[in-house]
Amino acid sequence: MEGKNRLVLLDLLRAIGVMLMIEGHTIDATMSSAYKDGASMIFQFWTFFRGLTAPFFFFSAGLAFVVATVKYNGTSLSISGRSKKRRIRRILTLLLIGYGLHMPLQMLYDPSSIPAESWKVFFVADALQIISLSLLVILVIALFAKTHTALLRSFVIATALAVIIAPITEPIAWERFLSPMIYPYLTFRDGSFFTFFPFSGYLFAGAAFGAVAIGLPAESRARVLTRNFFVSSVAAFVLFAGFYLVQIRYISPYVDYWRALPAVNFLRFGIVALVASAVGYVSLHVSRFPKILPAIGKSSLTIYVVHLMIVYGSPVNFGLAQLLPNGVHPAIAILLAAVVISSMIGMVYAMEAYRARKRRITAVTVGEIAK
Repeated sequence: MEGKNRLVLLDLLRAIGVMLMIEGHTIDATMSSAYKDGASMIFQFWTFFRGLTAPFFFFSAGLAFVVATVKYNGTSLSISGRSKKRRIRRILTLLLIGYGLHMPLQMLYDPSSIPAESWKVFFVADALQIISLSLLVILVIALFAKTHTALLRSFVIATALAVIIAPITEPIAWERFLSPMIYPYLTFRDGSFFTFFPFSGYLFAGAAFGAVAIGLPAESRARVLTRNFFVSSVAAFVLFAGFYLVQIRYISPYVDYWRALPAVNFLRFGIVALVASAVGYVSLHVSRFPKILPAIGKSSLTIYVVHLMIVYGSPVNFGLAQLLPNGVHPAIAILLAAVVISSMIGMVYAMEAYRARKRRITAVTVGEIAK
């Protein structure tokens, strides 16, 4: 049962991350700026917890990637040639989709007419670009790690480095000596929503838990992961307390406080790990889940892309942000978020029904041929 729960746990984590992301994107894009009052405790509370959605999504992506990619037989690590090719294809697909969502429409017929501001938006680093680059690093580490201990240690070190050096890399004027396509990965100043430091740290942390998982017997993975999530959350809260006062005194005021500083990221990771431990606990004590929840987790990339097109638009369509330029009342924004979430669940239901029908047709066809 726990071996099964382990797989459910991964899909549940991804499903929660996707649903939280849809809610945050929809409300932020459609709610009128008149209600986005920085002095409001309710708005500050929502803004902080909205900032947890990407770390949650990144963490679960790193965990699932290692569990699905790396095999450990108790003595040696291995990645099959087929798995390696599939992962590289996946990484490239994420990168292309990430840039495609920001692509100026003129690129299809007259690239010379693209204004400088549109190129700037195109090169902005977003979630999919950070995920793809981080997964590439994870894959390289997995390919070169000789032992299970080395694999786990490498991911832990990568996590710590990504978080701790972020306030050092953020203030550097990378635009002075790096290509416009590269420096947005290293600074928030030109509009990047995410940067490699510190956000790759959440994927590396997930990868570290994935390394722990592959080294455990199937029957105990969910239980041990759940316990480790909780212990890690406590450790992260302790690190948050330790770093908070130090960074306020010594770290440059030019650093993006809510995204780059270690204390904030330790706090966010602590909350993510605590939620993951709660999900793990539930997965251990609930024998059956609605089939749609694991399906949502498995379809997370499709949901991510489609909901962004619905909410923010794309080079080929207008989204809610363009259709409601002045925004709406928070109650209506919440209702719109519920509608978008429901539509994504409906899309997953339709996809699952199509796959089930396709499997039935294939089974019947094979059966007829075998007669």
